[in-house]
Amino acid sequence: MMQNFRRNTRVILFIVVAAFALLIFFQWGLDITGITQREELDIARVDGVPIAYTDYVRFAQNKEKETKGISREEIWNMMLEEVIWNNLIKKENIRIVDEEIWAIIKSNPPREVYESEYMKDSTGKFDYNKYLELLKSPQSRQWLLEYEFNLKKQLPREKLRSLIYTMAWSSPFEDSINLSRYSVLYSFSFISLPLFRLRGKTEITDGELKEYYNKHIKDFTNPETKILKYVFFEKIPSAGDSTEARDRLEDLLLRVREGEDFLTVAREVSDDTLIEKKFKDEKELLPYEADVYKKLKDGEVSNIILTSRGYEVIKRAGKGIIYSAKVNIDVSQTTIGELNDRIESFKNSVRELGFEEAAKDYNLSVHKTLPLNPEKINFPVRNPEGLAKALKRLKPKSVIGPFSSFGGYYLFTLDSIIPEKVLSLNNDNEKAVIRSRYERERLKTSLNDYLNNIFIQLQSGTTMEKIVEEDTTLFFQTNLNNLALTDIESRYGPEFTGVLAALEKGQISKPLITEWAGYIIRCDAKTVIPFDTSMVKYIQYARQMRFQNLSVSIFTPKRIIDNRDKFFE
Repeated sequence: MMQNFRRNTRVILFIVVAAFALLIFFQWGLDITGITQREELDIARVDGVPIAYTDYVRFAQNKEKETKGISREEIWNMMLEEVIWNNLIKKENIRIVDEEIWAIIKSNPPREVYESEYMKDSTGKFDYNKYLELLKSPQSRQWLLEYEFNLKKQLPREKLRSLIYTMAWSSPFEDSINLSRYSVLYSFSFISLPLFRLRGKTEITDGELKEYYNKHIKDFTNPETKILKYVFFEKIPSAGDSTEARDRLEDLLLRVREGEDFLTVAREVSDDTLIEKKFKDEKELLPYEADVYKKLKDGEVSNIILTSRGYEVIKRAGKGIIYSAKVNIDVSQTTIGELNDRIESFKNSVRELGFEEAAKDYNLSVHKTLPLNPEKINFPVRNPEGLAKALKRLKPKSVIGPFSSFGGYYLFTLDSIIPEKVLSLNNDNEKAVIRSRYERERLKTSLNDYLNNIFIQLQSGTTMEKIVEEDTTLFFQTNLNNLALTDIESRYGPEFTGVLAALEKGQISKPLITEWAGYIIRCDAKTVIPFDTSMVKYIQYARQMRFQNLSVSIFTPKRIIDNRDKFFE
């Protein structure tokens, strides 16, 4: 038998290898052609930079250890910020050399070292020579490595901040422009003419309306929209999550009864960093805290109290002071996993029973959306871009989701399609809409022509006062005195303010046409307030706002692909 195996070894190996290759191709999906869809491995892409799901999980676990009670949404934002920082540092080629780090370590001892009694001389001052000796000591290796690690992370960011702050610096000319918004006072008058005052003075023929309609037909086309049916799976803590939270406080009470210090154990167990609360009046406490405080004697510990977010144990430490340990009832990963299984089970039931019948079996209410346009999604999901993509591909009887939202997950199916519709001149109501839009454009043209004629009269020497006496269509405002540009902008808008700022005393502006009215402005007086030190704050404020706007622009990714829903995060 064994001799036959040995003689046919090559044949047997060939059969095994071929069978294994076929197994990979047909059963596991080798995807040689690239047709089958690969499973998503990245939880996000930030400006093209991928973030692996495993990296996200590792990052989240570290942050949850560092900060009690931190939410996954907070962790997500912190991770995006981390990626953006790293991308910018890499893009700007910001580097840190060992000499820089060593120079900082030598000249900037950590606070705990600086305040240590061992580092002080006979006069009680910090002894720099002792610090240098400490740096050479082998026992310092651990904290030195940690110090170096933190510096390597923070220094590039400080360099980048300095670079951004330099970019936000303003020149003396820009400072003078900013100061003029506060230090120059204007007195002015203006003629205004709202669009509606010209209505009825513009005639539109059917031929003109048809020509306009044909030229702008895209503007009168309502795109195809889809109405979806949906169910919502709530993400709420399970009974097990509640029991787990209570058990943590049961353990705290047990440890305290065995002699451990309440404050020490509370700092270890509590999800809230505020453990110690001091007060002068019991009214400063929450109602339930005040009730517990009154019932306890100094040094006594309460039983477990059910609160709005979880459970709490309170110790009356003395008069006007309590210690509290709070444990939140949060949705555990186990519960989320069970919810994921339930959603997948529901989707399988939909294939067999249909969407509404499956919803009945799962005690879920079915609702309908308003008509949704894939180009402009207006539905409360965390990832509207992902919903828009799925909506474009959605076929009858198929289910898309889950899509995460506040408090749970949505699943959708197609209810109906509202086809593309083009407004028609043959329909009286639709024709009125088309006419109204065209009339508005014609009115703006007429308004410009009307005010240009007024401007010509003003240029020839006629006063504003004289013109408005004869033309009752116009509005006239005068005696607007000693106003700064900031005040004028808040009243009349930036366009109006910009035109006025360019005028000198006695000058009249050309017509300014806005969306709803037209203006001709006259500068009656212009007073410059002498510079004093109180105006420095305006320059500082302008620089600060410029720095903030620049930072927001730089640190806002151009594109984020959010795949959290695919990982049920």
